[in-house]
Amino acid sequence: MKLRLVACAFVSVLVAACNTASPAFMGIAAQTVTVERSTFDVRRKGESVELLRTNREAVFSLAGIVPRATKAVIQVTGCAPIAGTWTGDHAMMRVQIDCDT
Repeated sequence: MKLRLVACAFVSVLVAACNTASPAFMGIAAQTVTVERSTFDVRRKGESVELLRTNREAVFSLAGIVPRATKAVIQVTGCAPIAGTWTGDHAMMRVQIDCDT
């Protein structure tokens, strides 16, 4: 019984961490935005932005989500993502931004 309780607590912690920032963005409050059918938690640290897609939808590649993620970055930061700096996958991605344009 006690082992089952520990296992349930462990799984709960893992599931709760699904929309948690990476270590580099810990402590930065997320702004949640929805663009078309995608919902993102967006965090900015200097000229870097991290996005976590928090909704369920079928997206199979980073390239498939970048158009909507770009709109989310602009909406939250007012800055343009720099082409060629997208990293990550369809659920968690990072991009560098240019605020001089």
